[in-house]
Amino acid sequence: MDLDRLYAILDATTSQFRKGPEVEQRTLAGHNGPVDVVEVYAMPHTDDAPAGVEKVDCEFLVIGVDKEKAESYRNELRALLRTYPEPTRLAGGPSYIEVGGVLGDQAAAFRLFALGQVLGFWRVMTPRGLGFVGEEARELAGNGMIMITGFKEVPQT
Repeated sequence: MDLDRLYAILDATTSQFRKGPEVEQRTLAGHNGPVDVVEVYAMPHTDDAPAGVEKVDCEFLVIGVDKEKAESYRNELRALLRTYPEPTRLAGGPSYIEVGGVLGDQAAAFRLFALGQVLGFWRVMTPRGLGFVGEEARELAGNGMIMITGFKEVPQT
């Protein structure tokens, strides 16, 4: 799989947006007691997404997809996906953790998931979409419960 080309397509078609404040602080239960966590989301807020960008909620962040640009890469992306190292895994609906391992970056996996959803290659499944909310949704997401329904060859629209 040509990762350089895939990253170029992701850069041309997708943007990352945060859902909440730029800096979040919270306390989590740790093995040796509470752990203070600071998360920094150094990206624009989803409310600042340009008009015409289709937003896909990926639990931790929102991915904006420029649908018009995405359409121009449809066939090339489909051809790249056919060269995924384990095509049966991609067809089976992997999590962002698995795809992030293949791509070398979990954020790239979210961007690919969103791009594929906008192009109709699959749907992104999140804990929220299954009815979980709040900290429970975040915990499930952190354990890999953000995945795609699987890459299916689709006719060009």
